[in-house]
Parts: sequence; structure tokens; C-alpha cells
Amino acid sequence: MLILEEILLVSADRVACCRGQLELDLDQMILQLERSGFSRKEILVAMSEMISEEFSALPDMPKFH
Repeated sequence: MLILEEILLVSADRVACCRGQLELDLDQMILQLERSGFSRKEILVAMSEMISEEFSALPDMPKFH
């Protein structure tokens, strides 16, 4: 069984690389959604909900209450 510290430990280099890939498309996606009439607040809430739902199903993700 994993302990909390092992679950939360991620490579800073891999996170930075992943973030770089995400940033390539994120600005374009936000711009497209704004052009469709959504505010940045609406986009933020929708994306946050989707990300939370997507990753909450993973068995090794810590649950925060």
C-alpha cells in the first residue's frame, strides 16, 4: 500500500514538460471558447469541474476534503 508522501511525489521536470505541452493548446482553446461567447470565469469553472471529475476516478489519487 502506498503512503501519502509516495502518492503526492511527482517529478518536477516531468510536470514542467507536461505543463509546456498543455500551454501550447490552452491559450488557443480559451480563445476559441471566448469567441463562442463564454467568459473566462465560465471557462475556468467548466474546466475545473471536468478535470476534477476526470481525475477523481483514478484509484491512486489522494482525496482532499
